Amino acid sequence: MKLATPQQDLEVSTNTRIEWRWGLLAASVLTLLSLYPQFHLWSNRGESWEHAVAYNQGLGDEVAYAAYVNALIDGRPRRNDPYTRRDDRAHAPLPESLFSIQFVPAYAIALPARALGMSATTAFMFLTPLVAFTSGLAVFLLVFIVTGSNRIAACGVLVVLCLGTLAAAEGTFTNFVGSERHFDYFPFLRRYQPAASFPLFLMFLILVWKSFTKLTRPVWAGLLAGMVLALLVFSYFYLWTAAMAWLVLLALLWLIARPEDRKSVVRFCAAVATISVAALIPYFILISRSGATSGSVQLLVSSRRPDLFSAAELLAGLLLLIVAVGIKRRSIDLYDRQVILTISFALLPFVVLNQQLITGRVMQPIHYKGFVTSYAVLIAFVLASGLRWRRRSGERWQLSKRALLWIALGALDWGAIEAHQAARRSAEGNDKAAEEMSVYVRLTKQAHTNTTIMDEKVVLFEDLHMADGAPAVSPIAVLWAPHMVVYSGVTQLESKERLYRHLYYTGVGVKELDAYLHGQNVYYGCAVGLFGFDRLIDGLNPNAKPISIEEKNAELISYGRYVETFDKERAANPRLSYVITPTVGGTDLKNLERWYQRDTGERVGKFTLFRLQLRDDGDGASVSKISFTDHKTPAIAKGL
Repeated sequence: MKLATPQQDLEVSTNTRIEWRWGLLAASVLTLLSLYPQFHLWSNRGESWEHAVAYNQGLGDEVAYAAYVNALIDGRPRRNDPYTRRDDRAHAPLPESLFSIQFVPAYAIALPARALGMSATTAFMFLTPLVAFTSGLAVFLLVFIVTGSNRIAACGVLVVLCLGTLAAAEGTFTNFVGSERHFDYFPFLRRYQPAASFPLFLMFLILVWKSFTKLTRPVWAGLLAGMVLALLVFSYFYLWTAAMAWLVLLALLWLIARPEDRKSVVRFCAAVATISVAALIPYFILISRSGATSGSVQLLVSSRRPDLFSAAELLAGLLLLIVAVGIKRRSIDLYDRQVILTISFALLPFVVLNQQLITGRVMQPIHYKGFVTSYAVLIAFVLASGLRWRRRSGERWQLSKRALLWIALGALDWGAIEAHQAARRSAEGNDKAAEEMSVYVRLTKQAHTNTTIMDEKVVLFEDLHMADGAPAVSPIAVLWAPHMVVYSGVTQLESKERLYRHLYYTGVGVKELDAYLHGQNVYYGCAVGLFGFDRLIDGLNPNAKPISIEEKNAELISYGRYVETFDKERAANPRLSYVITPTVGGTDLKNLERWYQRDTGERVGKFTLFRLQLRDDGDGASVSKISFTDHKTPAIAKGL
């Protein structure tokens, strides 16, 4: 079969000029949609709207990322732990963490925020519309330079970026099938990972395609694409590995289908590989210096278990079948560059979700499903709609303007549903977080009054949700928080001991812990500290086993012994400076009062801030007469 020339391959695109008004329109619509959760929260907060940031509770981890950005804004070093306020120092080096290794997006947010006097939470508010807009334009450009159609490109923006959760069988779709929800809203907008890195990923796709089609100056084009890939290496693991896997896929398909392009493709890939190796050498050096504080949840684990039936793979399989039928019937040409590109995106989900069959290693594969594979298969479908399909009569088939309009409206409608449902599901948590913001701001002011002793201050939050969110605003260390386990400041042993201390101080006895561990909702809080995120969230570790009764009973015995042997040495390490409790409905803190003296307290919003002094009496026998209300609901029953 005679191969098509580059000019014939790109005939459509060369006859059509890009009309940015279509891209700007689609990107603007997407941006407004991305702001819906924030506007929804502001409309419900009334007078405290300025303190309210709309975290996506369904995606999780945003508070941990905000905490790292907040630490960088405060001028702390790259290796830091915002939950314990431990920094890398010459006399006390801190191991690398996934935050310090993937530092590019964090600094890209923190440095402008510091220059503008902006907080981490405010920076997150601006990050969402910025990423939505730039990603929309990038998708528009990618689809246009492949299909040559402004209308398909504009429609593609909404299809690709609004249907990510649907293509992953996540979000609102889980309501219909009753499955567990791992991702919500628009996953590519999770802050700051992968949000701040996602436009770079799209830029890499564009640069590779332009080089493969132009076939001019491949070395310079490869160096440029390699530099973008190098930035991705230090940005987000799942994006750079997916980008590299896609490039290998595309190059192999290209060399098989179009051997006459071999020289340019090889030179381009060699240039990309050169820059990539230069980036990966220091990357793996940093990896070797990371701490194993968070168990297998952040480490490569051994597995050769295939994953062939995810939602994205099923959709990709359907598309590959359609393309195969089209090639067999000569409706499309296997040697067409657009066909090769479409196939590469359709194959990507199978590669990244099953690479462990070759490497024997895997790390949190669920993140590929949420942040990569669903978008890859949607791009493939959009590109397939722009192929030069030929009818048996010889006429070219293409989607009508009316069909594109209805598809765009359908994608926009589903995106609006996702945004509304996500905002509704996150409303309670975000309303509470907005109420808590005044406490964080007050603690920040307290810390800045005497910065010389800031490192020595530790705050105990009765509510672990508050402890999790505090470091995103306040520079003061917390006794324990669920996301403390993802940083390198503490070992697993110390993290568990700090959790025990939190439970003890907040009046959680062995009986209450037993009721919690054997209850129906063992998820957030202390279960994470005892067993790890990967034992509680499906998809993080394919080797993770359900938490057994024996393991739960062993923790109960261990905690019981800890309570029985608690002494002043433990009470003083770390020494607490504050305790935060709801003004109404606080728990019984008599265990805390055995070892600490509280002042009369300061009312901050709906909470009371007490300053603490370690007691002088050695046995901790005396108890302060200062007491809370008569409500004694164990903190563990309130969502630990």
